[in-house]
Amino acid sequence: MTDDPAVLLHDWVRVHAPVTFATSTARPGDQRIWLLAGLRNLIPTMYEVLAPDDAAADRVRLAELCEDSPHPEDPDGPAGTPSADFRRTFLPIASNGSGDYLYVDERPGPESGCVCEWWHDDYMWAKLWPSVDAMLADVLEALRTGGVVLGKYRAQVRDGEIDWAFLD
Repeated sequence: MTDDPAVLLHDWVRVHAPVTFATSTARPGDQRIWLLAGLRNLIPTMYEVLAPDDAAADRVRLAELCEDSPHPEDPDGPAGTPSADFRRTFLPIASNGSGDYLYVDERPGPESGCVCEWWHDDYMWAKLWPSVDAMLADVLEALRTGGVVLGKYRAQVRDGEIDWAFLD
């Protein structure tokens, strides 16, 4: 038995949310979060885990987009600190298809590896989880129990597909 949250989540979705599982684009040999590539709406709200190649390409594209920053005063601080601009030290791991991303903050510092959200329209961010494993474990627990993620999204599976209800 494994304790890898990506494997546990993958196996749970395969059994309990087969419609969501059918969207998988993971390739043989993919590991860790990449094992979950393509699973639609896996992470609230509406995030789909990227394939490794897409994550690498999006990292470069987003960083280049922000090189001529509209926020020149935005310093490059330690991991887990605000950044209005997308940095090369951010690894996108999921996208909502509208230009917003979940990313791993790989900058040095005690919070290196935390998972943050970046909104393209506002150049804003929010720190959500201390690590990818914490995020996956949180999502898995919510799916298993019908619990809440981030204090505002309730997990549910309807007709074999994962859905998240926003709690007012």
